[in-house]
This record gives sequence, structure tokens and C-alpha cells, in this order.
Amino acid sequence: MNTSQHSGQGYQHRDNLFIDAPLLTFIEQQLLANSSVASSQFFEALSVLVEEFGGTYRRLNQNNNEMACEDHLQQCQKSTQAPTSINISRGSSKAILDEYSCAIPSCILDVLTTTMIAEQQNMMLSLSTSNPEEAELMEAVFKRAHDLMGLTKQHIEVIRPVDNVACIAQARQRAEYAEPQAMVSHG
Repeated sequence: MNTSQHSGQGYQHRDNLFIDAPLLTFIEQQLLANSSVASSQFFEALSVLVEEFGGTYRRLNQNNNEMACEDHLQQCQKSTQAPTSINISRGSSKAILDEYSCAIPSCILDVLTTTMIAEQQNMMLSLSTSNPEEAELMEAVFKRAHDLMGLTKQHIEVIRPVDNVACIAQARQRAEYAEPQAMVSHG
């Protein structure tokens, strides 16, 4: 796919990325409007996150579809309007293309926008994930996003999924250990 075609179709070039024009307008005029973060810093951070974590996210979410530009823009707008109902999406977003004209993992953009929203609103968000590998990756991406944006206060915590099998095994082990102790008689 030729990126020069994308430029003529409403994509703007920012730091090795091609951003759909309506999403770019939203990020620069709404998301970053009341922030000390410059547009260049935001897109540089996004580019680094895509480079460092994009491949891992793609492997984790191989079966998920690509999200249309309009859908991702609507999701980002809803997140800023109601920060308590932010959704980290799966799959890839055609709203931003990497330097090879491939749709980037949508969750990476969501992580960066969520970080900005939480910082601006001075709120603490708890996000849950569906598996331990995804939780570990999400924690790493949020930490890296905070570092890249120069933020000092952590506003996001990732809640790791509970492994019910391990919990049951631990409970049984405690019960087996406690049971023989109770049956010992000193006679």
C-alpha cells in the first residue's frame, strides 16, 4: 500500500505514522488542548509505543478485526466525555497506520489517550484484562507511556485476572494441610 495515496485520502504524516485527519484534529484540538503535552511529543510517544509493543499486541490478538477510522474516533471522543467508561479495544485501528501502512494495534492509541485523560482529570483508573500475559503487557505499555510523556504521577492500575484454578488448588492444599493437624491426638 502506498502511503502517498493515504496522504491524499485524509491521512496526515506525524512521526513515522499516518493519522486519519478527523482523529488528528480531535487529538490536537480536544485531547491535548488543556494539556502541557505538545502534539509532537504525543505522536513521538505513540510512534515509540507502536514500535516497541505493536508486534507483541498483534501476536496476542491475532483473531481480532480492524477497527474503522470513524469507530475509533467515536470511541476516543466517548472516552473524553465519560472517562469512567473507557474501553481499551482489541484488534487494529485503521485510524492510524504505521510507517509500512499497516493499521496499528488500537489498544496502543487507547493507552496513550487514556493516560492523557487520567492525567488531565487527575483521576485514578483501574483497568482489568482477560489474561495474565495481556495484563503484564498492558502494565509495561502504561509505564512506558508515562515515561515517554514525562508524567510523574501514575494514574492507571492494571488489575490482573484471577486464576480460579490456582485459587482452588491453594484452598485445597490449605485444607489438606489443616485436616491432618486437626486429627492428631496426644493420648
